[in-house]
Amino acid sequence: MSSHREIISRHRESLRGSLRYRLLKSTALGIRKPYYVYEPPNLGSIDTASLLILFRGHEREWVNVNEDGSRTRTSIEDIDLLISRGSLPPLVVVLPGLNSTNNHVPSLGVNMVGDNPAQYPGIGTGRFWDFLDSELLPRVVDDYPMLRGGLRMAAGFSLGGYTVSLLAARRPGFLDHAAVYDGLFMWPDHVDRRQPQPKPFGDRVWLENGIFDAAFGRPRSTKALAAWNPTDFFRDAVGDQLAALRKTRYWIAAAPSDGSAGNRDRARFLTALLRQKRCLLGFDQPIFHEDAEHTWHWADRFLSRFLLQAIGSG
Repeated sequence: MSSHREIISRHRESLRGSLRYRLLKSTALGIRKPYYVYEPPNLGSIDTASLLILFRGHEREWVNVNEDGSRTRTSIEDIDLLISRGSLPPLVVVLPGLNSTNNHVPSLGVNMVGDNPAQYPGIGTGRFWDFLDSELLPRVVDDYPMLRGGLRMAAGFSLGGYTVSLLAARRPGFLDHAAVYDGLFMWPDHVDRRQPQPKPFGDRVWLENGIFDAAFGRPRSTKALAAWNPTDFFRDAVGDQLAALRKTRYWIAAAPSDGSAGNRDRARFLTALLRQKRCLLGFDQPIFHEDAEHTWHWADRFLSRFLLQAIGSG
């Protein structure tokens, strides 16, 4: 995997704008947490720009050309080219670090409840929702005042798609656009309806996979799982909360299969739920492309298509 120095060096040569590596001294986490920020060309002369937050897990993933071997360019290079051509308006892009330093332990953007999160370098106290919501996002707006009049967007790939849904659900109306490619959404009440005998908290992916032990405990804290289930929020929203959710347009897409077709089925369910709640949808149906796969090549293609359709100039 490429180091931060290698990533910055590559983008210094390839971008018309700038990619910056920054550290935020977090009170919530008790550590200094890294993140990247992309600045569009001629930022100093721009009165209004839009914010795009890119989620996956580790801050490097959207900007590491070697992340999985499927890409020859990075997402930021694609965005920079589209802005330079005039196909997209100016964007400030933030790439938060929400995982352990070695990328083995995901926080998902929640306040983690597993045992001793500080044992994992880069996790600190594990209070990642507090870090994201109360520290990082306000810091970005303070650093870039031209964002105050622009759109607010988030896009995520895989587990980053979960984090997009979390941000959209817990801060209804904050995002103008929420975009997810092949995201691992939660089922309502964690009931996987595809199981022969579905039962509450029976979603094996979220209940049994060890990758989520640090976030939700082992055995699982059903209280934490319920508290951090965005799909429940969408399902149960009424009144002012539902009206706020309807201010966001949701762009949900998936590969046709990931072996078990889990992400596809979850995407289809959430798309149907949002349509039932009369929320705004960007795509008519969730299958992105018949050849799409769970790779960075396809995540990059999704991101460009979403941006061009949502805010592009044609």
